[in-house]
Amino acid sequence: MIDLTAALIRRLRAFGRDERGVISIEFVIWMPLILAVMASTFTLFEAFRQKSLNIKAAYTISDAISRETDPIDAAYLDGMLSVLRFLADSDGSYGLRVTLVRYDANSDTHEVGWSQARGEFVTMDDDMLAGLRDRLPALLHNERVIVVETETEHTPVFEIPALQPQSFYNFVFTRPRFAPQIVWAG
Repeated sequence: MIDLTAALIRRLRAFGRDERGVISIEFVIWMPLILAVMASTFTLFEAFRQKSLNIKAAYTISDAISRETDPIDAAYLDGMLSVLRFLADSDGSYGLRVTLVRYDANSDTHEVGWSQARGEFVTMDDDMLAGLRDRLPALLHNERVIVVETETEHTPVFEIPALQPQSFYNFVFTRPRFAPQIVWAG
């Protein structure tokens, strides 16, 4: 009986000191965590990259419109929506709204000169513009500014509880560069 107990104790000590197969067990324990961290990092990076692309697309569209000296029309805005699709490179839906805003210093109000929308947006009116007053720059009497709003849908690459599908909305304004105002052809 003592021999059996001593042999069992020796075998247990040898088993405790045996290091064969430890790396395989550590791999099984840690690899899912490492893969989850890598997938989360990639997904967050992709979301920030998409947000950056959307902002750059909004500024590009705003700058292109601000340089126009000829009246713009529906075909031009459809082309700008195509530019947004190309630059943003997202699988979701797209929206674009361009509004010419004039400031009247006598009544201290902003007025919509014209507004056109594509996608999920609706055209802006004076009441909607009043809600955006704090986002507009300081303007002189009768000065005009072009407000470009873009919106794109973003769906994360991997499903992460903290990051759900969302819309990236951008609000950009630019003063007309070569003409006092941008004219709508309609």
